[in-house]
Amino acid sequence: MTLIWAHARSTGVTAANTLESYAQAVQEGADGIELDVHLTRDGHLVCLHDGRVPLPGGKILTVGDASVSDLAQIVVGDETTGPTRVPLLEEVYDLLAPTGLQLNVEVKNLLHRYPGITERIERSLRGSGMRDRIVVSSFQHSLLTELRERDGRIQTAALYADGLIDPWAYFSRIGITQAHPHFATLQDPGVLEGFHEAEMTLRVWTVDDPRLWERFITADIGGIITNDPAGALAVRDQFALGSAPEPGITAPDRRR
Repeated sequence: MTLIWAHARSTGVTAANTLESYAQAVQEGADGIELDVHLTRDGHLVCLHDGRVPLPGGKILTVGDASVSDLAQIVVGDETTGPTRVPLLEEVYDLLAPTGLQLNVEVKNLLHRYPGITERIERSLRGSGMRDRIVVSSFQHSLLTELRERDGRIQTAALYADGLIDPWAYFSRIGITQAHPHFATLQDPGVLEGFHEAEMTLRVWTVDDPRLWERFITADIGGIITNDPAGALAVRDQFALGSAPEPGITAPDRRR
């Protein structure tokens, strides 16, 4: 069964990367949540998409130069959530551990290299209470191999956007068995078939088009990462009932 993972939010329902957005994904019945983490100056893993946070007056706060106390003073959210603050990864564990949901922790370590982040991630997983349900992903594939060298039980998935030739061969060579490609890469001839033949677990991002949900569910992709988990779940439910949606028809809204 293709699993549906919320891409840090549900469109139009909550602001991304807030505790409110993760709680909404739980309520909507998502199979898992994808979120992004950065490392503060004082060693805390925090959930934010970008490593640079705009402040009032046009100033910019860089997460790697900030303490967790600095971030606690920043108000995030939108009209759907109201004022809220940047969550700690530990708080997400507390929310999800009792639920059975899976979690994808994307480590943002590209524009800003965070010293010691692999050690922090490993330690965080040990204390999560749900380590067997967590996948760590990153565009920095060397970080993933370092994590696996530290602890071979850690599940890792390589993110990529485009341009790799026979990506399944490359990932197999470096010991990675799960991949998170941008959905457009799977529309190139032979790519999806190559991944299936290599028996790699695939989860595609970020898919918000019902026609693509249908295609990937039919192709038995391992997972779909989407801003609209409720809509994707409704499409999957229709397939499970044996009544595939008509092409191009948006699924009914399952949001409560």
